[in-house]
Amino acid sequence: MVLWLAGTGFLSPRSYAQPLQQDPNLVTGKLKNGFTYYIYKSNKTPGNSVLRLFLNAGSLQENPDQLGLAHFIEHMAFNGTKHYSKNDVIEFLESKGVKFGADLNAHTSFDETVYKISINTEDEKNLEKSIDIMADWAFGVTFDSNEIDKERGVVIEEWRSKQGAANRLREQYLPVLFNKSRYAERLPIGKVDILKNFKRQTIVDFYEQWYRPDLMSIAIVTDIDPKKVETYIKNEFNQYKAKSKAPRVYYELPAHRDTLFSILTDKEANAIELSVFNKIKSFKGIKTEQDYKAQLTRSFFNALAKSRFSRVSQLKNDFKEGSLSVGNIVLKNGIVSGGAALYHDQVKAGIAQYLTEAQRIFRYGFTAGEIKKYQSEYIAAIKRSEAAEDKTQPETYVNEIHDVFYNGSTMLARTERNRLALKYAAQIDSLSLLNFLRSVNQPGNTVVLLTGPEKDKSSLPDEAALKAMFAKAAAEPVGPWSDQLSVPDQLLAKEPVPGKVVREEKIEAVGGIKWTLSNGTIVYLKPTAERKNYISLSGFRKGGIYALDSTQYITAQFVKPVTGLSGAGPFSRPALNQFLTGSSASATLVLSGTREGVVTSADWKDARTMFQLMYLKWMYPNADPVTFEQAKRQTIEQLENNKLSPNYAYNKAISELLKGDDDYASAVSEERINKELRFENIIPVFKSRFASAKDFQFVVVGGFEPDSIKPLIEQYIGGLPAGDYHKQFEYKGPVGGHTAKDILMYAGAAPKSTVNLFYQSNKVNYDYPEILVQTLLQEVLKVKLRLNLREENSGVYGVGVSVSATNVPAPLIRSRITFTCAPESTAFLIKQAQEEVKKVAADPSYFTSDLVNIKVQQIDSYKKQADKNLFWSSALRNQFYFGFKDYSYFNDYENMIHKISPAMVADYAKKYMIETPGIKAVLMPENFKTLN
Repeated sequence: MVLWLAGTGFLSPRSYAQPLQQDPNLVTGKLKNGFTYYIYKSNKTPGNSVLRLFLNAGSLQENPDQLGLAHFIEHMAFNGTKHYSKNDVIEFLESKGVKFGADLNAHTSFDETVYKISINTEDEKNLEKSIDIMADWAFGVTFDSNEIDKERGVVIEEWRSKQGAANRLREQYLPVLFNKSRYAERLPIGKVDILKNFKRQTIVDFYEQWYRPDLMSIAIVTDIDPKKVETYIKNEFNQYKAKSKAPRVYYELPAHRDTLFSILTDKEANAIELSVFNKIKSFKGIKTEQDYKAQLTRSFFNALAKSRFSRVSQLKNDFKEGSLSVGNIVLKNGIVSGGAALYHDQVKAGIAQYLTEAQRIFRYGFTAGEIKKYQSEYIAAIKRSEAAEDKTQPETYVNEIHDVFYNGSTMLARTERNRLALKYAAQIDSLSLLNFLRSVNQPGNTVVLLTGPEKDKSSLPDEAALKAMFAKAAAEPVGPWSDQLSVPDQLLAKEPVPGKVVREEKIEAVGGIKWTLSNGTIVYLKPTAERKNYISLSGFRKGGIYALDSTQYITAQFVKPVTGLSGAGPFSRPALNQFLTGSSASATLVLSGTREGVVTSADWKDARTMFQLMYLKWMYPNADPVTFEQAKRQTIEQLENNKLSPNYAYNKAISELLKGDDDYASAVSEERINKELRFENIIPVFKSRFASAKDFQFVVVGGFEPDSIKPLIEQYIGGLPAGDYHKQFEYKGPVGGHTAKDILMYAGAAPKSTVNLFYQSNKVNYDYPEILVQTLLQEVLKVKLRLNLREENSGVYGVGVSVSATNVPAPLIRSRITFTCAPESTAFLIKQAQEEVKKVAADPSYFTSDLVNIKVQQIDSYKKQADKNLFWSSALRNQFYFGFKDYSYFNDYENMIHKISPAMVADYAKKYMIETPGIKAVLMPENFKTLN
């Protein structure tokens, strides 16, 4: 049976391909022991360095008695090495501003293990120390027996945290997808019985066999002189010799002619999904211009297929969404993958339609119009990139170096990459894309997966029916894609009458300007230097859904998704996309619970288009009936499927306790949607919040001159209508409780408990420096709970902590501690968490040293973002929306942080957690109901 139409034609031979030139900023070298190093000089983020330690080995290298130990070693690297006892590494790095999890982490997969550090290196000793730490991870892990035993629990909790319907389905279909290969037997998390019982020597054997210089490298992106960095590396890594000469074997997924099927259901699954995989040879590293062109062709195909299926979903209603793409799945294998998310009452029709659309692509590829549109967008983006200052982040460089080490790719300089992109993007046409697809879409090695909820089992086709559907799709005639669009030649048929700036004020504290316009709007301007010739504009006004009549609540939930996907004015959505091809302008209007607003951005050359687009969507919103019906149908089905989750009733019970008497925004249900939602009300509800722009506040940031942008603001913001609008909130909650409340529920087959501890109060001052006290309390609790629940008691993989507040629509502070754990450990770990909160509240000295490190982290994080457009846009919106009393967050941040004492943090914990009645919510597995 031919599942995918095979074709002829292959990519051009590469025998005479031009080799690529390596980025001159990359310094590479190899020590005598085989250890490789990469140093990239970058001044993009001065005083900061990013380091990666790469190991060319992973779970595939495990022996049968070592399953899970490649990943376990990654954990042990943080539990004691030759020069650093347990937690010394974390404590040292945290004292330098490094956040555990965000800036300090590691991962293990089938073929690789990677360790990560991002650190402030204004003091060069921090870089030298970080290299020393990585050398210890590579060759000096001590594997203390006591620490191994304690870490067993942490790794098992990591396994436990992933348990559920998705994992149960995955455990059944991966052996089919990875048919008879080593990949099917070497999932990185391993086997629980081995994790519980392995001997110390077993894990040491893996470490000594595979952690060796010839399989490792270090990558460092820094602004420090590469010669110095090279010296640091040689001093650390030259001394080590390989203890093993075991060959590094590379594994492939074995070929199979027959198509393999896996049709699976689970009681707790909440979606029906079809997936089709055609396994092929992997795509190699990019070393020549021909390699680059092949990779670019693949990228074009994926983008065009995504766009095609997006358009199909707008026109048809038999499946929710579809996909088709080509890429690598494992180191030595690529994959042609596709699939569809299906409606529970149209499974067979959805599969049939998806297969027809996939066949249309396999047979005809893409139209000249589709390709030209994407070409124009891609080339325009490259040219904008050329014109803009290079702001590439260090993480991008280390990811490229990762490809150099593992795949043998050549790292390209930005200018060379742009040159090649412009050279070859223009050469990609329908024939080259079709030839590419035919070269990778070969018969055989195909796997078909169909998964869904157990309740829909009877409506799922069996293997014979699926075979017949695939055979029918392959045999039936299908015509080429056709999509006729009528595209107006201008965004606005009539330009708005401009308003005027009637008042100008300087905001010296932030180097900004405030303009008051004649229609009652206010515009704040903040020129920045992050990106030349770029602007970001966002506008907001208090109101939103809470300012609507309660009968409009359900309709209001659909306003943004329907109007946002329906085009505007005379433009349908695809026509608007077509008109904007090659333009950087974007504009999105938002209606949320407490505000209505708009978010826009563009390069300066497209500034007028951006303003016109905003005005068009604001003044002439559309509601497409097909889009409306899709949004309604998908929402109803998702609501019903959510009920299959074991967390459904649990989350609902928590929500009801947190909200108190807030009936206005009670749960959306199928009954309410069918009763209250009407298509004809979408636009009236939209206009009820956007008919007047009065009191809107806009924040404009970026590389612009105020005098140049003023005419655009006066015309397109000043030209928006003024007038009265409904301001009052209808809002009844949430409220802080007066007594502690407990929730204990039983649901789910996974062997895990979910714990949530909430505390909330309405008596809070939401302003600075109190907001920073909340942040510091949150971070202190993260450290203390991690040390107790994870490091000392091995009871959790991670602990979530949040302490946040607001004053809109009413004052509220809510603190939350959440984790998953073994059911039998639940009561003990809850008590431990509560004890940690009590200790923090009772004794400031208990966390004084932690607070010092946290302050360093917060200041370092602030400095990293303080010159970015996103920072200014977000922070200024918050400043004006929440009405903070002054601009201390912008011009006195470090001083405010330093002034916050341990006693202030302890008092906050006491007031808002100890003295505030809490909600203890526990979800236990279903089988514990009878056990208890």
